[in-house]
Amino acid sequence: MFTSSLFTLLPLLASIQSTFALDDTSARSASVYQIVTDRFARPSSVSSTCNTSDRKYCGGTYASITEKLDYIAGMGFDTIWISPIVENIGGTTGEGEAYHGYWTLDPDGFNSNFGSADDLKSLSSALHAKGMHLMIDVVINHVAATSSSTFQPDSAYGPFSDSSDYHPFCWISDYSNQTNVEDCWLGDDSVALPDLNTESSTVSDYWNNWVKTLVSNYTLDAVRIDTVKHVPKTFWPNFVSSAGVFTQGEVLNGDATYVGPYQNDAKVNPFNYPAYYPLLRGFNQTSGDLSELVAMTQTIQSNFNDPTLLGSFLNNHDNPRFESTVTDTSLIKNAHAYPFVSDGIPYGYYGSEAGFTGGADPANREPLWTSNYDTSSEMYKFFASLNAARKAAGNASDTFYSTQMNITSPSSSSILIAKQPLISILSNSGSSASDSSVTVQSSASGWTANTQVIDAISCETLTTDSSGNLAVTIKTGLPRVLIADSKKGSVCSSSSSSNSSSGTSSGKSAAIKLDVQAGWMISALGAVVGGLMMAL
Repeated sequence: MFTSSLFTLLPLLASIQSTFALDDTSARSASVYQIVTDRFARPSSVSSTCNTSDRKYCGGTYASITEKLDYIAGMGFDTIWISPIVENIGGTTGEGEAYHGYWTLDPDGFNSNFGSADDLKSLSSALHAKGMHLMIDVVINHVAATSSSTFQPDSAYGPFSDSSDYHPFCWISDYSNQTNVEDCWLGDDSVALPDLNTESSTVSDYWNNWVKTLVSNYTLDAVRIDTVKHVPKTFWPNFVSSAGVFTQGEVLNGDATYVGPYQNDAKVNPFNYPAYYPLLRGFNQTSGDLSELVAMTQTIQSNFNDPTLLGSFLNNHDNPRFESTVTDTSLIKNAHAYPFVSDGIPYGYYGSEAGFTGGADPANREPLWTSNYDTSSEMYKFFASLNAARKAAGNASDTFYSTQMNITSPSSSSILIAKQPLISILSNSGSSASDSSVTVQSSASGWTANTQVIDAISCETLTTDSSGNLAVTIKTGLPRVLIADSKKGSVCSSSSSSNSSSGTSSGKSAAIKLDVQAGWMISALGAVVGGLMMAL
């Protein structure tokens, strides 16, 4: 009897578990917080100094991330992206230690520096209990070695112990030559990255089986793929299919005509590097050219099958933090707002909420524990406000995430992003600028006469005129993120007394709601299964 009941319940459990996995449709509404596992959180018993210039392990663990999930959810992020988990080369090299996880030794092995496999599974379960998702980074193109032209693989490289698993040694020397990009090696004489022969069925079959097992073992919801452009496009469709979850891939190139085919043909949704570069140039100074970003939006829409599936970002682990060269708070806020109010899946990089200013790698991989996980900081609340506004727009419109935006430039120092029901005005006039006015036409917003509109950032309420148009004042160069009051959801809720408190309250309210719903469901199922197992 009990055995029969258990088998009846198992399909239900599998169904519940699968609801967390992201596909193209559900991924659009995700908001991702990127973590460098070694640098986000560590046990309180570890007190050693973490100098980024040393490029050494600093003690970050999966268990410590699990303890800080409320910190992440409080900003409204519902997905975390963590570093690669596989066994890396050990010891200290000319480039430091493999604390970042990208120097694969044996992909069948596990990097115990971050904790155990069970710790990672516990992190996955804890995320799902909060209605959140787990994305893991994977490196398919290469392994790592401290030798280059003399590299000879051995059993330490697990499935790739034979020289036939690799392309012959040559450094990438010509990025305009795609064969050179795909067949030659990244790295240098300190740490070479031997390039795997992914055209070999032995190699490709291994990776396809490996990623399927990886997703299953850790109940992954999405996969981030490193160095996508260094592998032939023909490799990726089977890999993506084998993963069975949403994939976001790094194609580090600013040319939309180059990056577009990776989505269209390779079936990997790239990060939006074509928009990243004009975003930097547009907001890193008060004289930045915003028309370049407007034009690039049109180019992207012409070269990608679906721009709403691109990964939109300002900071990450590979590029200097925006704040390393820009100190104006208004410019920083406008630039950070763009990924959250435009097309695509927004990615926030850990430490942005703490005001970190690290430059190029390794300076941009600071330990977050030095910030004491301050939830009262201005930028922490700012991200909570952005996520709350985006979530409210998605709740108010079934087509918000999938409908492509329209960007115009009402002035030389501003852009208007119309992605109904969210209307955003971003400016690069800077914090010292005088007040200026921008009119949002009803044709762009869809607002009618005398519509009350709320700014998710300042919590100021405005009202459209008799034609549905809205005159918006840009104050001290700060961004405006606008939504009709009737559709605001928990944005700037009445229990809040200011923009700062409303942003945090909105993010936390959403997180609490998810926690209660998902936690109750999983706890209830756990109790049922536990009872059945005890009966057996």
